[in-house]
Amino acid sequence: NGKELAARTAEVIFTAQQTLGAAQEFYTDVKSRLVRYGRTPDQLLIMPGLSPIIADTEAEAKDLEAELFDLVDSGKALKRLSNYFTVDLSEYPLDALVPVDKSKPYDFSSSGITSRHEVVVDAARRDNMTIRQFLSRSYAGHGHVSFTGSVIQAADFIEKWLAEGGADGFNILPPLFPSGLDTFVDKVVPELQNRGLFRTEYE
Repeated sequence: NGKELAARTAEVIFTAQQTLGAAQEFYTDVKSRLVRYGRTPDQLLIMPGLSPIIADTEAEAKDLEAELFDLVDSGKALKRLSNYFTVDLSEYPLDALVPVDKSKPYDFSSSGITSRHEVVVDAARRDNMTIRQFLSRSYAGHGHVSFTGSVIQAADFIEKWLAEGGADGFNILPPLFPSGLDTFVDKVVPELQNRGLFRTEYE
């Protein structure tokens, strides 16, 4: 119902997909519905949330990610994330695989779980995550895609999603303010401008 409403009326969708494959499926699905309402694909922008941890080098970014992760109360976080499942994740070793049945889709209809839950579980299934990886990604991005790396790697990541039909743009959600936003604006945006992917002035 939400996709049909968006196809009929929306100008922008703020959405959450954690993998390019899931983003491409969502993008293609929603854009294909527009023709029924006399609309063209460029009349609706799809913008997933992106939670970036960025530094001048990948090593510096990973150090920052580790520092942030050390501040997380993993016990409480796992209890919260367990709401997406029928088991208590805190009872499993952190390096065990997330307990999802990869042979069949999760039955969201029976539990009343929303699309955000579906996104999170789908990412765990697609990427064959351990609970530690799942915790790190989910806590960093709050259900959105998270990225850790250098300025150039961040621009590469964004360019790939744009070029390969996963997004029209991104809703930037840095996990650290104001420095995370400052780094993105001061360093990533100029790189995107150099690639012709971001405007250099307002229309």
